[in-house]
Amino acid sequence: MKKKVFSIIGALLAIILSTSTAFAGGSVRLGGSVRLSNETFSLGSLIAKGTLTGLGNNDVTIVLDASGIPLITCTNPGSNDVLGHSSPKVSASGQQALPGNDPLRKNGKSLFTSETVDPETIAWDAAGCPNSNWTARIDFIYWTSATISLYQGTDPNNLGDLIGSQKYTCTTTRFPANVSCTRVN
Repeated sequence: MKKKVFSIIGALLAIILSTSTAFAGGSVRLGGSVRLSNETFSLGSLIAKGTLTGLGNNDVTIVLDASGIPLITCTNPGSNDVLGHSSPKVSASGQQALPGNDPLRKNGKSLFTSETVDPETIAWDAAGCPNSNWTARIDFIYWTSATISLYQGTDPNNLGDLIGSQKYTCTTTRFPANVSCTRVN
């Protein structure tokens, strides 16, 4: 009798845990029947990967916009480096076209990877460098927020109508280099 009770409790516990895991990330509706799921973020610049479903054969473009606080180095005319004394917020963006006729799209489902193109320099005064003889460069960005948006069409100069977007808050560490972004409702 005890074996049956423990077996039933174990089976129920396994079902509960597997259900919780399946819905841990979940999906979010961007617009119409289009859903976004399995989002992950990583560094290089800021890289977002995920899955879109409900696309049909429509051409779409995924856009990643992000902002964060840069780690800045100021360099004087003698090539000596010092840390910048200011940390202005910087923004970056990246996009990926997802054509409707892509052979990798199956049943209106598409994987995506979008990576920001980060700014490499910043104005000397915004960076907190002593004067205009100094140059400033961005060595690392502590990402604080991101938005994944989906647009109709694949023309990079004319994205078309916004289908929907999802916002995230991000936490970034440098040692070890890591980023974690969570959805904002």
